[in-house]
Amino acid sequence: MTFAILFFVLAAAVAMDIRSRRIPNLLIAAGLAAGFLVQLITPAGNGPLFANVNADGIAASLCGIFVGFSALLPLYALRAMGAGDVKLMMTIGAFLGPLQTLGVVVLTFAAGGVLALAMALWQRSFRQLVLNLRFMLTTSAISAAGGSSPKFEPLQQTAGRMPYAVAIAAGTLLQLYLVRSGGWALS
Repeated sequence: MTFAILFFVLAAAVAMDIRSRRIPNLLIAAGLAAGFLVQLITPAGNGPLFANVNADGIAASLCGIFVGFSALLPLYALRAMGAGDVKLMMTIGAFLGPLQTLGVVVLTFAAGGVLALAMALWQRSFRQLVLNLRFMLTTSAISAAGGSSPKFEPLQQTAGRMPYAVAIAAGTLLQLYLVRSGGWALS
């Protein structure tokens, strides 16, 4: 049942993000409540992934939310993703706890990179993507060489927007698969 609820939240978020480039707060609130409820009623040692005897309960939900929030907040601050994406990762954290959420974050970043390349090629904006990457790397290298911290400013021209809920869903599903199959270090 835990997986069905999580899959529903992910599927709804993906559909809404593709359609309107927004993830509604009502979906996030319902997902967070469901994640808390799952962690609250699940007996110790029988969490969503059966991974860790001590990984159940409200404390695990809160820690998972914190991991999801802290991992994606810098990208939101850079305007590289929307607030709905950060909140969706927090919702996943409520279901999975901190360690599994960290695995989802890592896999989401990989899926997001693949998705960004695919969209840039599809939209014929790959050249702009490469120019933006070069600009960001050059300015951060110059700042670092000058002894100051790199400052990332929003880009004047972007390569396009993508529905990042797709990458989050892919990272989540891949995490669930890898943990269940025993083939992933973050389990």
